[in-house]
Order: sequence, then C-alpha cells, then structure tokens
Amino acid sequence: MAVNAEKPGPTRVVYYPGPRVVVTSDYIESAEGYHRISDLDDIDRVSTYAYPTSQMALFTGIIEVLLGAGVAAVSGGSLALVGSGLFAGASMAAAVIHDGHRNPRWMALRAIANGREFLLFQSRNQAEFEAVRRAVIRAVEANREPRL
Repeated sequence: MAVNAEKPGPTRVVYYPGPRVVVTSDYIESAEGYHRISDLDDIDRVSTYAYPTSQMALFTGIIEVLLGAGVAAVSGGSLALVGSGLFAGASMAAAVIHDGHRNPRWMALRAIANGREFLLFQSRNQAEFEAVRRAVIRAVEANREPRL
C-alpha cells in the first residue's frame, strides 16, 4: 500500500466578501485595484473630517457664549443675556454633533508597495470601514512568517 505523500495545497480564506471590496488571505480587490497581500509593506488608516465648516460653527458657538457672558458681566449680570448666549452656543454645538452623526468622516486604508503609496479602500460608513480594516489585519497576520 502506497502512502500518499502529497500535501494539500493552500486554501484561500475569505475574510470580507463585501460587495465593494473582497479581502482574502491572498489579495485585496476593490474599486481602487487588485493588490496581493504579500506585496504590501505598510498599511495605514487615514481619516479626516470632511466638513471644516462644522469646526468653524463650533468655534463660533464658543465665541458667542464668551461674548454673551462678557456683555452680561458688563451690563450688570443680565440673566436674559446669559441665557440667550448659552442657548445659542448650545444650539450651535448640538447642530455640529448632529451633523457629525449624519455625515461621518471619510476613512481610508492606504498601503505602500515597492516604494509607492496607493489607496486600498475608502468609505464614509464607519461600520463597513472597520469590518474591512479588521479583515485586512487578519489577512496580513495570516501571511506573516512564523517566528522561531
């Protein structure tokens, strides 16, 4: 009886089978391109707030609260001025927070391969982005050489 000496070939594991990006143990395929995991040298997460006007609105709300408190102190401590200043500032802060929930930050995964930087994946949906990021981390860890 002969012993079968063949080793089974490597199996491809799919870590994220999403509609916009596919992350497997061998490659990442998205609208940005097809990239082999073994070719990636460095992967970095980039996130920015896409609406700088919200930061300006928050700054303006803080200035309004400070000005309202200053005018109230100079005019003899008018409670109506303090209340209107606090209401305006709080309304501005609430609008910025609400806008941040409706319009999340832009998030991207960038990688370096052969000295060139490129985009792996990008999204405004935080849940989808984090699922893809975890899948990429698992794929990279699966391709690491074991330490002896």
